[in-house]
Amino acid sequence: MGVDPGLSATGYGVVELQGRSFRLLEKGTVRTKPKDPLPERLWRILTALEEVSRRHEPQLVAVEEVFLAKNLTAGMLTAQVAGVVKLLARGRELRVYSPREVKKRITGNGAAPKEQVIGMVEHLLGIKGLRSDHAADALALALCAVFDRG
Repeated sequence: MGVDPGLSATGYGVVELQGRSFRLLEKGTVRTKPKDPLPERLWRILTALEEVSRRHEPQLVAVEEVFLAKNLTAGMLTAQVAGVVKLLARGRELRVYSPREVKKRITGNGAAPKEQVIGMVEHLLGIKGLRSDHAADALALALCAVFDRG
């Protein structure tokens, strides 16, 4: 299971390895309302991801590393979501990847454009029509974890 943490939108993706190919089990985005109190938003994310986890019982959880780039406040809020994901992973293997690591693992190029990453995720999963969104990022994270576990 891969998770792209964000307070307003947290993407998730669940994949499995079947022989030498991958299969998409589920993908989606958990959205929260900016007007809701922070604990309520974090609880919404946690319970939604727990539900996905109960359905698929992933052996490992991959999450994107949080960078405090330009907006310190947004970075700190995203880090809190990443903490929730790490709690969800208790008892499971946890992998943390930087965006550059994900790009390198998926495309072979750590500076690959987002479109190239999405195209490769579609190719690996045998699907079409992924958009550049949090769920697509989460699928890339899930694939990285499966590659590394392989």
